[in-house]
Amino acid sequence: MSAMISLKGWLTGGLLAAAGLGLAACSDSGQETGQTKTTERDSLPEYQVPLVEFGADPWIHRTEDGHYYFISTAPEFDRIELLEASTLNGLADAEPKVIWERPDEGPKGGNVWAPELHRIDGVWYVHVALGDSDQPFRIRMHVLSNDSDNPMTGEWKEEGQIETPWDSFALDATTFSHNDTRYLVWAQGDPEGRYNSALYMAEMDSPTSIKEPVITLTEPELDWERVGHEVNEGASVIKRNGRIFITYSASATDHNYAIGLLWADADADLMDEGSWKKSPEPVFHSNPELDRYGPGHSSFTVAEDGETDLLVYHARSYKELKGSPLTDPNRHARVRKLDWDSEGFPVFHQDRDDNYHVGEESATGTTEAESEYGRAFINKQSFGELPDGGEVTLFTLNNGQGMEAKLMNYGGIITHLKTPDRDGEMGDVVLGFDTLEEYLEQNPPYFGALIGRYGNRIAGGRFELDGEVYELDQNDGDNHLHGGVVGFDKKLWDAKFVSDERGLAVELFLLSEDGDQGYPGNLEVTTHYVVTDDNAILTEFHAVTDKATPVNLTQHTYFNLEGEGTILDHELEINADRYTPVNEGLIPVGELAPVEGTPLDFTEPKPIGEDIDADHPQLERVGGGFDHNFVLSRESDEGMFLAARAYEPDTGRVLEVLTEEPAIQFYSGNFLDGSLEGKGQSYELHSGFCLEPQHFPDSPNQPDFPSTILEPGDVYETSMSFRFSAE
Repeated sequence: MSAMISLKGWLTGGLLAAAGLGLAACSDSGQETGQTKTTERDSLPEYQVPLVEFGADPWIHRTEDGHYYFISTAPEFDRIELLEASTLNGLADAEPKVIWERPDEGPKGGNVWAPELHRIDGVWYVHVALGDSDQPFRIRMHVLSNDSDNPMTGEWKEEGQIETPWDSFALDATTFSHNDTRYLVWAQGDPEGRYNSALYMAEMDSPTSIKEPVITLTEPELDWERVGHEVNEGASVIKRNGRIFITYSASATDHNYAIGLLWADADADLMDEGSWKKSPEPVFHSNPELDRYGPGHSSFTVAEDGETDLLVYHARSYKELKGSPLTDPNRHARVRKLDWDSEGFPVFHQDRDDNYHVGEESATGTTEAESEYGRAFINKQSFGELPDGGEVTLFTLNNGQGMEAKLMNYGGIITHLKTPDRDGEMGDVVLGFDTLEEYLEQNPPYFGALIGRYGNRIAGGRFELDGEVYELDQNDGDNHLHGGVVGFDKKLWDAKFVSDERGLAVELFLLSEDGDQGYPGNLEVTTHYVVTDDNAILTEFHAVTDKATPVNLTQHTYFNLEGEGTILDHELEINADRYTPVNEGLIPVGELAPVEGTPLDFTEPKPIGEDIDADHPQLERVGGGFDHNFVLSRESDEGMFLAARAYEPDTGRVLEVLTEEPAIQFYSGNFLDGSLEGKGQSYELHSGFCLEPQHFPDSPNQPDFPSTILEPGDVYETSMSFRFSAE
């Protein structure tokens, strides 16, 4: 497996154009897990800005006795130099010592990028990225060693290349040790060529080699990581406050370069992708008011007091490059104090200058945390494999304001949705399972899934369109339900994180080919899930077709706002004064009947269980309970409309459903019978309810209903929002 990336692309400012955008992980000394200490104002000196000129990809190693060694990418990309000093400011005037030079020809005779200095088991190591003389951008990771006490003396030996499972552009190797295990983190070209580079991690069996498996820590999916080039690189590790933090850099190495943050609990399995959380926004980026452009490739060291953490990074002092990122050498090394908030997270002080610790701007203690619910994050991890070998991915979106959603690309299924109750206690409010195997083995009735091509039923599994009769899968007696035997709920969607100004988002894409479950036309569907800052999860659909076809997409999550038991005490209000009565096959009879005077009247809030056992033919036909299409009392056909509101009195949780659709299906879990078990409970009768925004059932066969036919050249778009609060 290899990912070939064009030289032209790199030379215009991306990862290769970084000219040595190496890793700057934490030095092994002084970076142990523990509670950080704060120092009094003005106890640190004012640091020179820049600290070291032309010091791109800076790395500072502090020894146990307080001595500093500085290493970085040489501006000519042809050698490795070391500086030493007893103070950080002393590095500014230190004489460099060349410890390695590239050969004139052959392997390792190309670009020399991003060296790092580590002391491991009494031996000095330099991890560095080297190219070949005939292919200077054929960058791979290499290691040098020196067994002398002082890295400025003795002989530096070449230990060879660090081999990875696939051969592609690889650089920015950094290493750290935790719980007696040594790890390597590095940047490498994607084996499938989807982007320029991602960050990977593996355990090391020596300071010069790794062992499988390899996990992906982060991929460049968000907008701020994809400006100019799609890049994640330059990782650095610091262990503090019971967590492992990794900074990394993203985008082209001009003024768009910025620093991101990953973290995991110190007692977590670091080789589990699910342990790593990612900040959705950069933590440090350009600030024109401070003449700081393209900060990145950060690392960490400790100040002269032996206690205060410092961020080491490079930046330019101007925006417009003098040439390209490859030819403009003015990425200078800087240092700045790193503070910590009350929850133990690093505070980068984006709007302060590098010497903010001097004078009135100085922080003398911890900074308050961003939210009582913690920090917003996203996470992506493997969730298993389908019988056909398809890889399922689980996405986590936590807005830091009290909502966390987990969803997978199989069926677009929302597996977990946590929200706070009136006391601020988080609870999972959706029915589902903890493993992919449970979804596959128990085959639940559309738990949390995206539904398509057609939500709800089509009578007889057939319809006529443009003079042609189409026969669909009959998966509900003689009828067609929710898109067929293999509807969208059982498809493996392409999915990725995307940026969205409204919150944290995942984009899913599916091509439903002509003839899929009997439907005509190739239908391209894009779905966005967005977790907003006000604790809503938006579901947005966009679809186009090359042949006329019915389309009625919806979301089918089962809710229980208490998290357990039945939903009969939930108070429900539906803003609909009519509904579509159904026959014995649950197909609408074509009538829009008033809800007034029937058990289906939810125009005023009432407990779901109040009339659920009423003697009414419509309730009996759907299995004892509610499973009906309610026609919303909309004054306009456009815009979002508050369709329904549910309230759970014990927890105080509130769910509001807003939609652009003309109707909503209310289902009270009539066919749950305790045979399904998940999340430590069995799903009994009425364990959950569904509120499914939609067009009317069987519309393709009922011309008086609003049309659901999508024509070529038209665009299907609809939105629905599930908004949570507590009272």
